Amino acid sequence: TKTEGHRMEIDLKGFRNERGLLWPATDTECAAVVFDTAVDLDHAMPHVKDRSLCVQAGGNCGVWPRWLADRFDVVFTFEPDHLNFTALAANTHDKPNVIRMQAALGHTPRMIGLEREAGNCGAHFVSGAGMVPTIRIDDLALPSCGLICLDIEGAEIDALKGAVKTIAANKPVIVIEDKGLSERFGHKKGDAERWLAGAFGYTVTARPHRDVVLVCP
Repeated sequence: TKTEGHRMEIDLKGFRNERGLLWPATDTECAAVVFDTAVDLDHAMPHVKDRSLCVQAGGNCGVWPRWLADRFDVVFTFEPDHLNFTALAANTHDKPNVIRMQAALGHTPRMIGLEREAGNCGAHFVSGAGMVPTIRIDDLALPSCGLICLDIEGAEIDALKGAVKTIAANKPVIVIEDKGLSERFGHKKGDAERWLAGAFGYTVTARPHRDVVLVCP
C-alpha cells in the first residue's frame, strides 16, 4: 500500500470489490453478514453521552469503523490481520477521523500471532507467538471515551482488563460480542459482562443478536 496525501495506491491482487469496498478475495462468509450488523449499535447509541471519541476492535475491513466515523469525532480502530487491515485502511481513507492501528487489544503488552479461519475474514483470532503487537487501551491515555465496541473473537475480557483506568474515568457504553469463544482464552461465556458488573456496576440494556450492550449508571 502506498499513500500520498489522501491518495492511496493498492496492489489489488488478493482482493475484490464488495459493495463498493475493498475486500479479501478468499472471504466467503464475513461479507455476507457484516454489512447488516453495524445497525446493531443503534441499541447502544442512545446511551452514549460523549461522542467525542470511541474505541472499536476488530476493525475487520472497515464496515463498523465507517459507521462509527459518522457518529463520533474520533474513532480508534484496531485490526491485527494484514489483509483485513489493508482493506480497512483503503475503506476508511476518506474518513480522516478514523485512527487505524494494526494491532491487537489485550491486558499484557506482548507480540502475538494469529489463527486464521479459511473463508471467513471475520473469524481470525489471536493465538501463540507472532509479530502482532498487543496494546492496552489504558496505554493510549485517551482524553475521553464514550464507547468501547469489541468484536475480537473471544478476547473481549482481556481487552477490557487492559482498559480499567479508561473505564473508571469515562464510564463508556460498552458493546461486546459474546458467542462463547472466550473459552479458547480460558474464560466462560458471560465472564466479561459479569466482570464489568462486579468491577464497575455495569448492567445489560440490550442483547442484539450475539452482542451485549452494557451501561454504567
